[in-house]
Amino acid sequence: MFIGHSKGLGLLFMTEMWERFSFYTLRALLVLYMVSKTLDGGLGWTRKEAFTLYGMYLGMAYVTPVIGGYLSDRFLGQRRSAMIGAILMAWGHLLMAVQSLPFFYAALSLVAIGNGFFKPCLTSILGQLYDDSTESHRDSAYSIFYMGINIGGMLAGFVSGWMLEAYGYDAGFAIAGLGMIIATLIFWWGQNRYLGDIGIKPTVKVVDHHAAPLTKEEKSRLFVVFILFLIVICFVTAWEQMGGLVTIFIQENVDRTIGNWTIPTPWLANLDPLFIVFLAPLFSILWVKLGEMEMDPFIGIKIGIGCLFLAGSFIILGYMVREISENGTLPHWSWIVLNKFLMVIGELCVIPISWAAATKLSPKSYISRVMGFMLAGIGVGSYLAGRVGALVDEVGEQAIFDTITIALCLLSVICILLNGKLKKLTHHQ
Repeated sequence: MFIGHSKGLGLLFMTEMWERFSFYTLRALLVLYMVSKTLDGGLGWTRKEAFTLYGMYLGMAYVTPVIGGYLSDRFLGQRRSAMIGAILMAWGHLLMAVQSLPFFYAALSLVAIGNGFFKPCLTSILGQLYDDSTESHRDSAYSIFYMGINIGGMLAGFVSGWMLEAYGYDAGFAIAGLGMIIATLIFWWGQNRYLGDIGIKPTVKVVDHHAAPLTKEEKSRLFVVFILFLIVICFVTAWEQMGGLVTIFIQENVDRTIGNWTIPTPWLANLDPLFIVFLAPLFSILWVKLGEMEMDPFIGIKIGIGCLFLAGSFIILGYMVREISENGTLPHWSWIVLNKFLMVIGELCVIPISWAAATKLSPKSYISRVMGFMLAGIGVGSYLAGRVGALVDEVGEQAIFDTITIALCLLSVICILLNGKLKKLTHHQ
């Protein structure tokens, strides 16, 4: 075992970057593809149908890691599980380029199942590069890793927008498949070189064919993980509106013109990865510096602050809707830039921090399952996000954006008030 190996972090960074490129290319095009007219190469579905399937797809993609994490811990090992998932996702993305409804459903299913094997393993391997004495460095590493995710997402936004304008949906889906093939080859090439013995064998401790019982302290820490799981569900229900409802809002209700040129919707809809690429290193440095000064906020404070910033992003959206209803004019695209900036700060205070906490608090023999459980929180939240977005034709954008703003403010208060209790339950020193 080696601690904090930069080459191992680099390998996981590059693998995740290309995997997320493929995943976010599909995400950027999916809702637009479903609501576009058949003459334009889409499916011609209603917004309610599109948001419902979008939520179901993302929900399945992030709930399957519970099963994938279990199989990894018990039988496969993290590396073998990650390779299985990568191959399944590559096939799924490539099948999206086939114009057929059965292939469409099969492709989404393969990507979702593959993500279940792949996603918890890479995030768990990263946590094992650091020991328990370097908590701020672990938070820093997850912020860097999260930057890799969003470099892929940033590239996906620009490439998908360009491919859509120039060649149509099929070419965009095919390029997503190419990204997944690159991710698979990178991980296959570098795993034995840079990861030592991490992830080769299943992590479950077996004594006389029975799993070792959890200690009282381990159970207490897992209870904190469960609380984080519930918080993530609430956060993601709001956050994932960016990929569904907000994407359609940008398409239909935002002035995207610069002179005679119209900004492609996927470019604006995927601005958040661009901000994360620039902000994640700053947050990484911030957590380390605060840790060195013994001023690093505990997880409840960080997540509470993140919820407030996400609430701010929805205040911007609510203002844009009122601008349309009161003045009858489309709001300028620069408001979306501000919306995305606030959203990213919130995201960086919640998602990578909750991942880092989950790997630190997890017993070693449960690490992939716990990571899968945390990703399932994103899945449940994504499903609920689709259900909320599907209400838009009944209640309107204004009601949805204002309700989410209030809910996030309440969640922020709850997280901050729980901070002391969470610290006690984790036996934090």
